[in-house]
Amino acid sequence: MKSKKVSNISRRSVLKAGAAVLATPYLISRPARADEGTVKIMGVSTVALQDWSAFEADTGLKMDFVGVNSDPGLYVQEVVANEAGDSYDIFIFDGGIEDRLGASGHFQKIDPAAMKLWGAVADSVKSSALLQGADGTQYGVPIVFNADSFGYHVDAISEAEPFSWGMVFENEKMLGKVALEDTWLTTLPNAALYLISKGKAITDPSNMTPEEAKMTADFLIERKKAGQFRALWHSYEESVDLLGNREVLIAECWEPVIKQLQRDGKNVRYASMKEGYSKWMIGAYLPSQAKDERLARAYKALDWFLDGHYGAQMAIQQGYATANPQAALAFAKAKGLSEADLGAIKLNIEKVEQKMTLPHYWQNSAPQHVEAIEAEWQRFKQA
Repeated sequence: MKSKKVSNISRRSVLKAGAAVLATPYLISRPARADEGTVKIMGVSTVALQDWSAFEADTGLKMDFVGVNSDPGLYVQEVVANEAGDSYDIFIFDGGIEDRLGASGHFQKIDPAAMKLWGAVADSVKSSALLQGADGTQYGVPIVFNADSFGYHVDAISEAEPFSWGMVFENEKMLGKVALEDTWLTTLPNAALYLISKGKAITDPSNMTPEEAKMTADFLIERKKAGQFRALWHSYEESVDLLGNREVLIAECWEPVIKQLQRDGKNVRYASMKEGYSKWMIGAYLPSQAKDERLARAYKALDWFLDGHYGAQMAIQQGYATANPQAALAFAKAKGLSEADLGAIKLNIEKVEQKMTLPHYWQNSAPQHVEAIEAEWQRFKQA
């Protein structure tokens, strides 16, 4: 089995679907096609397991996984300019890229009948706009996803969940004790969710008009001047330190931050929300070149990603949901995993059944008025 990494991991960068094509033509080595018992995957490093032995035992296939950064420009370069579909059987990229690479013919339509476990995937998950083309064509299979919110110190919060986003953005008890993620991609829409709950006219937090973005930035500037925010964090490590050292008591952050701090003995939790979440997804896509035996191997691999062993690993290690969490729970019980591990998997079942069904919002890395939104974010930062 192989698991290679060609660049540093970043679950998501500040994404633009129209990112410039990279100048260097062949950044990723092309695997040989000689071994017909191997499935070859190019994917975001976040989804990779450290040990693929269970995959190989269950499927009878070898795994050759090449990890890449979360970067749509890289995806386009490899798939379009470098014709990576000639060599790779599956791409696992940030959801949304199918709007560009599916409609252009570089990804093929998914055949649900080719997967035994497709029917076990919740409709609210597989129908995500981050897996389907603009015309509703199913190009992607969900691999991992999450509903991001905020982490907090349990002893500092007396209110009961589910919380409002007002806990982060308009909370007099937490003045100077809140950290925000330093990106418009999540922080502006999360603030917009709160404004919607207050009756403000915002149609889609992930695709705001210039006027809506200005209203949201004006609100954030007002709260910034009131002293609400202690810091903007830029990296996973920085968010861990801010919350772990109690420099802040609330941090808009990724769930693995809370998993790590809990392992370190910190009494922190990841919040459930009333208004909605920052929902993201990484999907698997099939290159148009994959046919016959290559295609059969690809679907066999995708079925394994939809099954229990992979889902259990992601839930326990990262707190990420997978497409078939009930299978993960059944696997954990059959293998006699700990109550803590079972609890992590059950939380992911809750996500699929409750959090993912809320209407707002799937992350949109390329909203219609992205330049205006970016400008409003910079105005907030400079205020």
